[in-house]
Amino acid sequence: MKKEKYSILVSEPWDFESPDGQNIVRGNILSVKSNQCLVFKANHYLKFDSIESNILILSPRHYGIDFSNLNDKRLTFNGSLLFKDYDESLSEKELQENTRFVIIGSIRKE
Repeated sequence: MKKEKYSILVSEPWDFESPDGQNIVRGNILSVKSNQCLVFKANHYLKFDSIESNILILSPRHYGIDFSNLNDKRLTFNGSLLFKDYDESLSEKELQENTRFVIIGSIRKE
């Protein structure tokens, strides 16, 4: 099965830069834990202070929004960097407990 490609447009921090470009992160969705939690794998490692990972845990930024119609439009999210190795068996709660909030952005399918 071919993994679909997604792009993230980073709003905060406003001066974010990655190998993908100014305010851009590209990658794919590894897992949909719920309509409120996505596991996103970036094409490149991201570094914020002393934390470096290519796994972001995304949650909707606004009340009443979820990821159920992600393929239809760009959705705004809060993004946290996972600071332990990703394992598919980790629960949504375990993922949230092992992350640090780092970005605000929006995601869409390419």
